[in-house]
Parts: sequence; C-alpha cells; structure tokens
Amino acid sequence: MSREAHVQFCESLGVRFPGATHRVITCKSAAEARAAVDAAGRILKQLGVELHPQKTRIVHVRYGFEFLGYKIKRGYRKLHLPESKIRSQARQDALYAYPKAKSISRFMDQVRQQTKRTMPLPTKELTEGLNPLLRGWGEYYKRAHIRKLFQRLDGWVRRRIWSHRYKCWRNAGWKRLPTAQLYGEYALVRLIDLIPSLASRHS
Repeated sequence: MSREAHVQFCESLGVRFPGATHRVITCKSAAEARAAVDAAGRILKQLGVELHPQKTRIVHVRYGFEFLGYKIKRGYRKLHLPESKIRSQARQDALYAYPKAKSISRFMDQVRQQTKRTMPLPTKELTEGLNPLLRGWGEYYKRAHIRKLFQRLDGWVRRRIWSHRYKCWRNAGWKRLPTAQLYGEYALVRLIDLIPSLASRHS
C-alpha cells in the first residue's frame, strides 16, 4: 500500500456493488492495511458477499500491483534535474501506471493475427482493419506512463505492415512505403499521437 490516507471502502450497510467490482484501498502502514481488509471482509459478509481470496492481497506500492489492465508502482529511478526544471510530470517516488505485460502481449498477438503475410488484403484494407484495434487499445492506455512504449509499438506495427506487403520481415519497406505515406494516404493510427499532451502540440 502507499503512504496516502486509506480510502473508505463502504459508507453504510445496504450498498450494493456490481457483479465485477474491483477496489484498491491505500493505507499508511501494513497494520492499517490489514485492518482495512478485515473491515471490508466484515462489511461484505453482512451484504452476503465475500472477498476473493486469490485477488485480495496487501502489497507495498514499491513493488506495484495490477489493476484493471494496469501495473501501478512507485518510480525508483533518481532524477538528475531539480523538480523546478522538469517540464513533464515525472517526480521522484511518484506513482506510475503502465499497461500490464499480458495486455501488451495480447495486443501484439492481435496485431500479428491481422498482419499475417498470408492475409490476401491490400494495404489500405489492412490498415482500415488495424485502426480500430490501435485506437481502442491506445485510447485506454494513453494517460499511463507509455510514451516510450507507444513509440516502440508504432515502429513494430509499421514493420508488420511492411512485412505483410513485401512478404518478408527484412525489407526496404521504409523506402518503398514511407512512414509519411502510411500515416497520410493510408491513415494508419499512430499510438503516440493519442497521448493528450502530445496531441495538443500537433493540433
């Protein structure tokens, strides 16, 4: 748990949660966290439901925890510039959210399925089919700590498209089908452009 004040789990009896409800309770200490779990268990028992034994656990935010497709943890790298000179939201010991490794892997598997070299699609139709996946996944994670990840995935998606078009992984696709043409004529969604702070610069 983090050092922030703990969140009240339930205000009064009679509150009914949806079937698939997830809660994160932040506490100042391990003892406070254990007390919060005990209190939550008692309240939920009175409501006729129970805490899931495998999904209910106490962790230190230093090691992080997974929640709704995110990995949330405290940053550990030392910042070499004083905070007054840092223009981004990066701060020492701040909390950061990243896409879960499984979510990234699942996303890449879906892209692979749609960009197999054996798929008999022209590039225009291929990008039109990819765009809903790219936009949906990117929109969900665009406010996380994902700038470098989005840049890497954008490059990988381009290579997948070139590989599909020219039927081999090592090709000169960047010459025959330039990046500007992919994002212009073929209107491929670029993940990095979905990040609000960067999108505002391009608008």
